[in-house]
Amino acid sequence: MYVCLCHGFTERQVKTAIEDGGAGSAAAVYRHFSCAPRCGKCVPYVRDMVKAAGAPPSAGCGCGEGCTCQDAASGR
Repeated sequence: MYVCLCHGFTERQVKTAIEDGGAGSAAAVYRHFSCAPRCGKCVPYVRDMVKAAGAPPSAGCGCGEGCTCQDAASGR
């Protein structure tokens, strides 16, 4: 199933980015695909997939104090 129609990536590709690519946040998943959210409709689903996988936060991405990733900057 397609997760992002703007960039054309699928659920399987997102799972691979999380499991094999080490993406531990929604921002890291988008970085894996060398893109950023366009319309934003896929962001909640990508975020849920990361949480469901139990992925550890990406290096430098704790989405806490001092975090500068796209998720933290947008308040997600």
